[in-house]
Amino acid sequence: MWKALRAKWYAEVLLLVAGYLAFGLARAAVDRGEPAATINSLRVQRLEQVLHLAIERPLNQAIVAHPPAIWLTGCFYRLSVLAVPAVLIWLHLARRDRYDGLRNVLIVMMLLDVLLVWLYPQAPPRFTLPGIVDYMATYDILGGAASRVPRPGVNLLAAMPSMHVAWTTWCACAVWSALRHRARWLAWLYPVLTSFVVLVTGHHYVLDVVAGVALVAVAIGLSRAGSRCVRRFRSRGSVARPESGAWRSPRPQQPAGRTPSPPPHRGSSDHRPPSPGP
Repeated sequence: MWKALRAKWYAEVLLLVAGYLAFGLARAAVDRGEPAATINSLRVQRLEQVLHLAIERPLNQAIVAHPPAIWLTGCFYRLSVLAVPAVLIWLHLARRDRYDGLRNVLIVMMLLDVLLVWLYPQAPPRFTLPGIVDYMATYDILGGAASRVPRPGVNLLAAMPSMHVAWTTWCACAVWSALRHRARWLAWLYPVLTSFVVLVTGHHYVLDVVAGVALVAVAIGLSRAGSRCVRRFRSRGSVARPESGAWRSPRPQQPAGRTPSPPPHRGSSDHRPPSPGP
């Protein structure tokens, strides 16, 4: 039994790792190039100006004046996604009843993101917004200099939606739904802090952040709808096969050592007519 459980655990890890690698390759495969991504980025800038949401440049300039804040926000950005495997491991070990559903939400999120990146490629503000300092690349914070160099297997023009915000929002949802303590509300500080960091580093617009949160909400709705359809399909299959599984009716037990008597022939009578006399 323990070996079977361990095999299942290893299989789950291998599937998740393979899924994440496939997600990155799919994102890179749908890269539509610079012109479309730059045009869409400029559209987002104009829309944010109309909505009075263009706060990326002032936030970035405020951080650039403080070197400790540069390193703190840069390291946070690079390491924040490590919370996703940490939460998955915690759910698998401590809250197995919640693991499958939340894992499915994560998978739906990544599938939707690939579709959105293909439909709406967008360059980040650090590439297109004048006045933004890409200090993670300038100071090479945890390998941040490579984030400006195009290379195979990486899509640098996929800012919409913000997957950093989506992943940390998923982490907050997982912790909030799995715990019952009042401290679970503190989990929502994580995506809030992540939203601030992706804005000040110049990686995302405000609308990218909103799209990341909306992505999680849509993924939760689709996952729940899919689960209901699966349960409904299984329940119909159980009704269609009443003699299988838990619906099987028990057969009557025969006493030991006795063979059941054959049923009487249809039309026969219990009393035979008397034989005629001599």
